[in-house]
Amino acid sequence: MTEDKKRRPRRSKANLIECINNAAEDQIKKDGFSNVLVTDIIKRAKIEPAVFYNRFENLESFMSEFVKRYDYWFSDILKDVNSQATNSDNLTAILQHLFQELNNDSIMLELLRWEVANNNSITTRTAMLREVHILPLVTEFEARFKEKDIDIAALTALIIGGLYYLSLHKDRSPFSGIDINNENGSKRILNAIKYFIDKIYEEDKLYKEKISIADKLKEAGISDDIIHQSVWA
Repeated sequence: MTEDKKRRPRRSKANLIECINNAAEDQIKKDGFSNVLVTDIIKRAKIEPAVFYNRFENLESFMSEFVKRYDYWFSDILKDVNSQATNSDNLTAILQHLFQELNNDSIMLELLRWEVANNNSITTRTAMLREVHILPLVTEFEARFKEKDIDIAALTALIIGGLYYLSLHKDRSPFSGIDINNENGSKRILNAIKYFIDKIYEEDKLYKEKISIADKLKEAGISDDIIHQSVWA
């Protein structure tokens, strides 16, 4: 080695971790979680192998730490909406925001893809944590529809599952003729979310109106059989 050989500037521990995370993120966006190698990360981060292995035992231990940055991603989606409100506008906003975030954040898409394709301790943890974050919100909406014949948890599960699939599928081909990679296709899905949720809440409104009519008929002395036939049949 010559005296005048340039040395890389010394980087802090925090800076090294940031470089490793950024390198991993870039590589995951390119190849997905399943295909990333330690050598890929090291090369992109411009570090020596020892720098990586001094901080992480292996790729699995690194990935376990790396994905924790995304453990609360669904909770982050709720920050811009009033998660305590159970009206149609709020549920629509949550689902529309989810769709937009999935389209804007390819790391989240790759994490979902990894969860579906690989059964390991990391993917199991991220999937279960997402469920933990979603359940309180589901409980709020279930309470809203408790007395109605509307399974809001199942209905929203179908919507969310559909949004996941549309986002994961978007670079393969259009779906039902809709390409969500362009503005028009994306807008159609956003409008469809609103339409679907509005219909659910219209059913809820109709149910309340029937309850009110039935109560008034009962107060007027109308028999239960006639009320059932005229209101609920």
